[in-house]
Amino acid sequence: MNNDKAKSRLPSLADEIREWLIGRYSRVLRFSLLVLAVALAGLASFRLAVGGVKEYLAINSAAVLSTAIQLFAIMNPVSAIPIFLSFTSQLENEERKKIVNTTTTIVIALLFVFSLFGLLILKALNVSVASFQLGGGVLLMVLAIDMLSGLSRSKSVELDQVAVVPLATPLLVGPGTMTTLIVLSGTHAIINVLIGSIIAAAGVYLTLRFSPLLISLLGKNGIQTVSRIMAVILAAVAAQMIYSALHEWGIAKV
Repeated sequence: MNNDKAKSRLPSLADEIREWLIGRYSRVLRFSLLVLAVALAGLASFRLAVGGVKEYLAINSAAVLSTAIQLFAIMNPVSAIPIFLSFTSQLENEERKKIVNTTTTIVIALLFVFSLFGLLILKALNVSVASFQLGGGVLLMVLAIDMLSGLSRSKSVELDQVAVVPLATPLLVGPGTMTTLIVLSGTHAIINVLIGSIIAAAGVYLTLRFSPLLISLLGKNGIQTVSRIMAVILAAVAAQMIYSALHEWGIAKV
């Protein structure tokens, strides 16, 4: 009896969330996201201004590409396709587009926040970048093993939860993404990290936007294969982070 009542409340909750995302309250949500984007842009400009002109001119295509690949691998939007479709299968194409746009906007905002304030968090905790690299590398290795084994400690989600919030975080931007961004912002010029974040977010957008096409082309087995490849890349990134920390402490040799 209680289960029936709980199930009867789910559609109303889903309708309420949908109303906020694509209904009469969508203007309020879009305005809030716009204000957040402007604030983040201002913070990014301030961070770059503090770093001097060199921060503006320190664009390195290799660093940007490396950042984008690492972030795309850790976010692994391919593995989120089945969950995304389970939330949006009953929606029209235009409604699904709006949800993808909202998710991508939130992802970009979170990536910028961790890129800009990650080092400040480390300083407040009195933790060195090398220490965070070691701890983060171990965490990413565990996440990669989870992905390879079909488990997901940080990306589990219940189907009765809201679509966008679990999608953007923690499904896409979780602790592994935060770890990667803090390390990257401490070892790369911030402009490279921000540009790489935008490219990775664009990859997330394209993956979710064309997820029905990817499902039809790759099938479930193909999706699982691509997800496993992302896990291998993530494991390689984790190994490099652990090595860099050990090398910084003089334990590992070149």
